[in-house]
Amino acid sequence: MFPALREHDYRRFWITQFISNIGSWMQSVAQGWLVYRLTNSPMLLGIVGFAASAPSIVLMLPGGVLADQLDRRKVLRLSQWAQTFAALALGVSIWTHRINVWQIIAASLITGVAMSFSSPAYQAMIVDLLDDRKNLPNAVALNSLQFNLSRAIGPLLAGLTLAAWGSVSCFILNALSFLPLIRVLGRLKDRQRRNVTVEQRMIARLAEGFRYVRGERTVLILLCVTMIASLFGFPIITLMPVVARTLFTDDASGLGYLMAAFGCGALAAALMLALRMPPVERMPRVINGAMAVFGLAIGAIAFGHSLPIVVPLVFVSGLAMVFSFALVNTWIQQRVPDEVRGRVMSMYTYSFFAFLPVGNLLAGAIAEHAGLKSALLVMGGGVVLTAMIVAIARVEPLPDRVEDLA
Repeated sequence: MFPALREHDYRRFWITQFISNIGSWMQSVAQGWLVYRLTNSPMLLGIVGFAASAPSIVLMLPGGVLADQLDRRKVLRLSQWAQTFAALALGVSIWTHRINVWQIIAASLITGVAMSFSSPAYQAMIVDLLDDRKNLPNAVALNSLQFNLSRAIGPLLAGLTLAAWGSVSCFILNALSFLPLIRVLGRLKDRQRRNVTVEQRMIARLAEGFRYVRGERTVLILLCVTMIASLFGFPIITLMPVVARTLFTDDASGLGYLMAAFGCGALAAALMLALRMPPVERMPRVINGAMAVFGLAIGAIAFGHSLPIVVPLVFVSGLAMVFSFALVNTWIQQRVPDEVRGRVMSMYTYSFFAFLPVGNLLAGAIAEHAGLKSALLVMGGGVVLTAMIVAIARVEPLPDRVEDLA
């Protein structure tokens, strides 16, 4: 059913990455709850989100060049160690009652720097885990599945852990969750096809990647779609503590329920895609429809004032978001040759992360000064606009015979 999981290295990586992502989502929920408790400010929620994503604006594209040149396994290991120590430092500060919002912002910056280098390596490394590259589409779908399964489990565990033992437990558990992945990364087989043009300057290598994307109209359109969807759609997660505060008396547990609903929707989409990808000729319509539903669901949350209304809308938004992003990722992965894979996938992650901090600031500022309802309506409208771009641009489907990656 899942051929990629028959690959020994991919299976080990998948399991340990799943554990790590559960810990990361637990910290993400606890961190948002902690910041809002310390400051009572939606704007500072946006600033913390900005700090976590801002380094990608400067470092993500150079990180893609390094992903083509350096050992991706070592890049990922260094990133995991950096995130481990950042989580541990925050846990100790909470334990000693010396925590403040500026420490959280500093730790978010450190995590953001680490992820700026690890994200392109991670995206490009999926193919390095496979002996049979025909399993790549299934591996991409399963990657999305484990990420969104962790998105469903992590926030729920975070809500329970926050209520039972406080935020310090979430940070410590996250630090521990990186260790199995660090161990596995040190034992993976080296299948990476490195770029042999080591004499090229960094700028020349980046320019080579940009020339490839400029010549591939479909890839260029999909990157633009990712930018706009990241700007207006993904900040819904940053504002989730504000939504929880309006619906729940116990906002810690309530935040866990809302994040779990979002994660369950994302998980459902990832599982459907792992079991069966849409036919190539239908992919543009599926992406277009998923983007439209994602935007409409975010906008509709603005008018929900009760749990039975908001939770299903959050579920639908998670489902639609993963359908769109996972299909865009799969499409790009199947088109890109190994020689520029790290650089092109860094542009994909850059399209997401570089606009995410701006979106977080925008959403936080609107919620702070005009209210949560206005912020959700602006965000939902922006995602619907993305769907219109996909429809107008008429993204061409993959050819019947996808380029042989072997």
